[in-house]
Amino acid sequence: MSYRKVQKTRKGTFLISLPKEWAASYSINKEDTLLVMEQPDGSLTIRPPYNKGREISAKIKYAPYIDRYITWSYLMGVDTLEIISDSLFNNKQKDEIKDAIKKLAGFEVIDEKEDRIIIGTLMEAGQGSTEKYIKKELYIATGMEREAINSYLKGDRDGAKEVEERDDEVDRLYFLLVRLSRTAISNPYVGEKLGLNPISALDVREASEILENLADYAVKISIMALEKPSFDAEILSAVNQFSYELISLQEQALEAILNHAFSQVPVLLETKGKLVKLIDFPVNSNKCDLVSLLNFKAALIQILERSYDLIDLVSPSGSGNPDGDLIFEKIQ
Repeated sequence: MSYRKVQKTRKGTFLISLPKEWAASYSINKEDTLLVMEQPDGSLTIRPPYNKGREISAKIKYAPYIDRYITWSYLMGVDTLEIISDSLFNNKQKDEIKDAIKKLAGFEVIDEKEDRIIIGTLMEAGQGSTEKYIKKELYIATGMEREAINSYLKGDRDGAKEVEERDDEVDRLYFLLVRLSRTAISNPYVGEKLGLNPISALDVREASEILENLADYAVKISIMALEKPSFDAEILSAVNQFSYELISLQEQALEAILNHAFSQVPVLLETKGKLVKLIDFPVNSNKCDLVSLLNFKAALIQILERSYDLIDLVSPSGSGNPDGDLIFEKIQ
């Protein structure tokens, strides 16, 4: 970081010099055109002329917990990752590397030799892709919730197993969205391409984490599936209604996040009392295991509380529209 003195020409133009090291690292020449963008906080962003085509490469040496190094590289936006070894890779090490990239959407082995493996991203992300991916994550997570609750109520172990298997799909989308949001924050060109500013990128990352948590809770419920459960009709009706209302709430909350529909927040918040009442059923049933029922109810409460974290991410558009959104003005 350095401070630059502002100069002014006779015609009233303000000038500021560029850091020499920065200009050299991007091969800035006298006639180059740089894009200067004003940010909402008043700061200026200067974009290098060929920033859009720049790829990030990394090289690491094989070591224990290599899967963590691979995941970290992916989340940091690395496009090409070369893994080298002082000796020849054995089959176990190769399998460890390939298992690590299974949960990383877009990462594939593009070259493999005896002492090195090169991983590259084959994914092109553009305008609207983050919205598409997070909606897909929501679709899978809510499907898991619905199936997990049904599996528990019916004692369907096959359905419960399917819930656990789908958790990997949610994890892949979560890691992908973390990668995209981090890259959008660190690279203004990518952010513009994705339609994400730093604030919206953070919201996408947090919303994706909440959905990943909800999928984990669904797995937790699926593990509780009983062999031959029997529930009171009142409990069955309340839980089924809760499941329907909960998923509807999650879908509306995500739409509100993506569309900055801040006016929907009061309506969404008002539904919490109804949902709490639906799962406030007695746990003294004689038809099923009491401990299991208590754990099930606790898991539903956890899902409900985490779902309402989505509503906290709904923000005004800042456009000053008549729906009550904030109007941002510069103070002169």
